[in-house]
Amino acid sequence: MSGRDDSMVEAQERAAAGKDGMHVIGMDVGGTNIKAGIISPDGGIIGLAQAATPVSQGKEAILACMEEVVGQLRNDYRGEIGALGIGAAGRIDRRTGAVLYATDNLPGWMGTPLKSVMEARLSLPVFVDNDVNAAALGEGWLGAGREARHYVLLTLGTGVGGALVHDGKLISGPRGGAGEIGHMILHPGGTACNCGQSGCLEQYASGTALNRSAKLVDRGWDSRELLRQLELGHEQSRAVISRFVSDLATGLVSLQNLYDPELIIIGGGIMDTHRLWWRDLLAQLGSCTEQAISVRPAVLGNEAGLLGAARLALDEWNAGWS
Repeated sequence: MSGRDDSMVEAQERAAAGKDGMHVIGMDVGGTNIKAGIISPDGGIIGLAQAATPVSQGKEAILACMEEVVGQLRNDYRGEIGALGIGAAGRIDRRTGAVLYATDNLPGWMGTPLKSVMEARLSLPVFVDNDVNAAALGEGWLGAGREARHYVLLTLGTGVGGALVHDGKLISGPRGGAGEIGHMILHPGGTACNCGQSGCLEQYASGTALNRSAKLVDRGWDSRELLRQLELGHEQSRAVISRFVSDLATGLVSLQNLYDPELIIIGGGIMDTHRLWWRDLLAQLGSCTEQAISVRPAVLGNEAGLLGAARLALDEWNAGWS
């Protein structure tokens, strides 16, 4: 057995001996930043570290950056770290911790055996899931979903992401593809999507969709200007946002009919402006269905992913030693 493997076993034995009070590292790997924190068993954040994701330098540079971020946290913390949880972009095989599918937002990411690679680099047990799934665990643990056992997280950002939680546990699907809410077909034969389909929800209720709609009003506008103009009372902006709200509400009703969650939590960058359109969304939901749909904004913001990744590490580690 190699020295690195010996140190891995030692780390497991130390963490197992004190697993009830084990601290873990939660990490959120995105196309812009890699964020991580040391998290206590009750969700306290002991330390944070962050670095820009070196996307232009490729997969090996991204993995090295992840290792450096963890190293910084370990250097600043004198206690034992039991495990690392990672929330990463792409479809993830939770059992093996490998990336089954990913876009070029993280070059060369598809096929990366993330769990085994990082365990070898760090001599820590590593647990991996999709970044939106991790955020859903975070919101269920410490955020908007604390009182729910069956809920959905919908993220409205550059695209539309989703995660399904049933009885407190994530539904991942056999290929890591459960919860691809953004690729529900909203308008058959509609706008072409980069997934190969046409008319997906993502093409009507994402930041990219709002940017495209903004440029139809004025070629110099983006979604931020569109929403600024909405706040100023611009009529064309109001019409664009009204269509966005209507499409989002239709997607939410379909989601409710499909999964029957107690709660739908909505997060992502577009929610930074939800005060401008949230009341209209609730009114639209009330007018297009007779069933009561509980919808709530996410509350953990940029920390949801790393907190959820830490929750994943705590759950998986404790399950393995129970």
